[in-house]
Amino acid sequence: MISNGIIEMKEDIEDDNKIIQVNFFDDIEQDDIRKTKWLLDKYTDLIDVIKNYEYSLQQLENGMAADVTANAVLLKDQRHVNYKFYQFLTNNIKFAINNMRDKHEGLIVKLLFLDGMKYLKAQQYSEKGYRKDIPPISATTFADKRRRAIVNIANSLKTNRTLDFVTIDYGRGRNQEGEIGLRMPEIN
Repeated sequence: MISNGIIEMKEDIEDDNKIIQVNFFDDIEQDDIRKTKWLLDKYTDLIDVIKNYEYSLQQLENGMAADVTANAVLLKDQRHVNYKFYQFLTNNIKFAINNMRDKHEGLIVKLLFLDGMKYLKAQQYSEKGYRKDIPPISATTFADKRRRAIVNIANSLKTNRTLDFVTIDYGRGRNQEGEIGLRMPEIN
């Protein structure tokens, strides 16, 4: 099981290197690509948290919370900050994806990251050409277009400063590649 994890990690690093080679801008680095891929992979999870929070708010508004303690109010305030932060992140991701010029790239990232489709299924979908407005493409073209799309999204997310909130911690006790996570914005 450990060897599978090492193989996947090596394949991911090779993929990141290929993506860097596609890059047209000097300011995108390996870490920016890793942050972008991580954020794209977390998109559907963030959407789920947003929907769950909105549902719980709706329940509260419908009278489900008769007795509210001070701790519950503080917790609700922090959850609301997280909710707004996740909305900010998902809106920026969706904006970057929706503004892709290449139709194949836009479809690929929509299938993989917005819809959460598995890689092989999205590749097969693109090969079959189910959309009349987008011609079918081969598996190798799919892989190239996916890499180009990630570069374009990384450029967009770096420009609008979304990647500033994604951190890679190389600190003590972390693995060699570092641990990726989100840094909440400072609120005063």
